[in-house]
Amino acid sequence: MGRYDTLLGLGDNTPKPQEQAAAPQQQPVSIPTRPIQQQPERPNGRIPERSNTRTLERANGRRIITRNSFEVYEDQMDSLRDRSYQEKRAGKLGSMSAMVRAAIDAYLKKNSSPDL
Repeated sequence: MGRYDTLLGLGDNTPKPQEQAAAPQQQPVSIPTRPIQQQPERPNGRIPERSNTRTLERANGRRIITRNSFEVYEDQMDSLRDRSYQEKRAGKLGSMSAMVRAAIDAYLKKNSSPDL
């Protein structure tokens, strides 16, 4: 059985293997590339001098919150979650972070030495 176009008598318009070999090879087109401009690693790079923001914040009576990780016991965390949930159900803030900050303030006030 032959190809459908051959059977209809339309002829063979596809090049034969010998003709394909004789056809000149096209060279791949090279696309000019621009050098990639690297973005700085951090968009807000460091400045050479230290900012006095913290001292101004403390002078104005406001305190800056920083994120730190500390290890706590599981039962302490469970109790903190429970207390937070109870406060939220009572319509209060229920912030565990605020509770920990208050506990640290109380600890530091109680255990601070006048020598420091």
